[in-house]
Amino acid sequence: LFTKVFQLLYDSNPKIPALNNYKSEERIYHAGYDSPLIDTKTPILTEDYLSSFLQLNDNELSALTNSHRFIVDNLPNKIDSNLYKGNGIVFVGGGKFNWLALLSIKSLRSVGSTLPIEVVIPTIEEYEIDLCARIFPALNAKCILLPHVLGTNVTSKFQFFGYQYKALALLVSSFENVLLLDSDNIPVHSPDYLFETEPFLSNGLICWPDFWKRATSPLYYKIAGIDISPKRVRYGYHNYGIYEAGMINEANEPDKIPLHDRLGTIPDPTTESGQLMISKKTHIKSLFLALYYNLYGPKYYYPLFSQGSDGEGDKETFLAAAVVLKKPYYQVNKFLNAFGYFNNQREFIGTGMGQFDPLEDYNILNSNLNILKNSKKLFKNFEEANNELYKIIPVSNQFKEDTNVLPIENKQPRILFVHANFPKLNPIELKETGKIIDENGNRIRIYGPGMAKRIGYDFELIQWKNMHFLVCELKIEIEIFKNYKISQVCNEILQQLMFLESTVDLLEKD
Repeated sequence: LFTKVFQLLYDSNPKIPALNNYKSEERIYHAGYDSPLIDTKTPILTEDYLSSFLQLNDNELSALTNSHRFIVDNLPNKIDSNLYKGNGIVFVGGGKFNWLALLSIKSLRSVGSTLPIEVVIPTIEEYEIDLCARIFPALNAKCILLPHVLGTNVTSKFQFFGYQYKALALLVSSFENVLLLDSDNIPVHSPDYLFETEPFLSNGLICWPDFWKRATSPLYYKIAGIDISPKRVRYGYHNYGIYEAGMINEANEPDKIPLHDRLGTIPDPTTESGQLMISKKTHIKSLFLALYYNLYGPKYYYPLFSQGSDGEGDKETFLAAAVVLKKPYYQVNKFLNAFGYFNNQREFIGTGMGQFDPLEDYNILNSNLNILKNSKKLFKNFEEANNELYKIIPVSNQFKEDTNVLPIENKQPRILFVHANFPKLNPIELKETGKIIDENGNRIRIYGPGMAKRIGYDFELIQWKNMHFLVCELKIEIEIFKNYKISQVCNEILQQLMFLESTVDLLEKD
């Protein structure tokens, strides 16, 4: 199967130079997904506006259209039912990511996850023998060496790097249903139940939101053969059906509607792919198509998806593939949480992202939409919605008895993942780059005093305890620490650990 698919991918090479012809030096406005649409300083990302950046000539458009049509027409729709089995968690490891994956796996086991884990190692040079032969197996995890699985037939045709490894990791993992995690992504509760519940069961693909509005070029839709309707089907950012960021005109005027609020387009916001869930049974062709987008991403598809705006990379490829192939998907509705702290100048320093529980998200969304469907209006706040709903929903005994019960409440799902991406939790690097020490030489909590309240426990303290356990108690030898004495690494871990323990009383409480 791999040989056949990779031959198709090889044959679909557009064979044109990389796309980099922009209309001007200007790039797309840094547009947050939750920024108000009524903000006059923020350009509306209409079809016209998004057409004014990356430019393609007729030859480029034709080559990419033919390549895209060829791959979609020829990729297999299904695979041998024995190829993949069961549910599991997958990481891309290698180099500095081996340590981060180990830290996340330790957390997964600590919060009660029992799912098998596979860590895909991109190159032979990045394979750590002790880690893969002894440590990971003790945690019900194993290494998969990518070149060995793909074989020389594939590796001789393609050079893989960077963002392409995620799609490859999904392909070579043995599981039919996968939770793909970045190595610096740490679940704060066991995610095992997600495989057995909605929205995964009905959709087979779950994506989580990023901070940004989608900046995909209208030319991508031409290349993919997608007809975009002028009809508006979405109204920008909403908090479970309440359009808090405000709405611009509800008329179907393409020159006033954000392109990605229109029927046929990939919906806003962009995807934060530090976590992704996929069923290969329902989405194998989507996965192959996402692999095509990633193999030809740096030269063609990453510029088409992001046009030089924030967060270019693999993140848009999975949802785009599902939209092209008309496959079901679920985007977590709740906007992500920014973790961080305020420095001595009272500037907020972002250090990580909190992503929410899709099951709780799905239940809140469906509950609200079921009630809101009684009204034809779109509401900008919960008070306005409830005042209207009281008039049209038959008042139940529950409402009569308790005037505090509202038809819809501003509920929030629990945080399930912490993407600890900037800075990454490497104790030596954190010390050497000054990330855990302020300008006065004082140690700091990089996630601030409010995180424990939002998560339910002192996440930062637990991570440093885990570091101490792995490095100083188990004395696991990790490649990234090989140039340091173990006593040096442990001393640094211990110093930060003592500081964190001394500040527990300063944390925000309910």
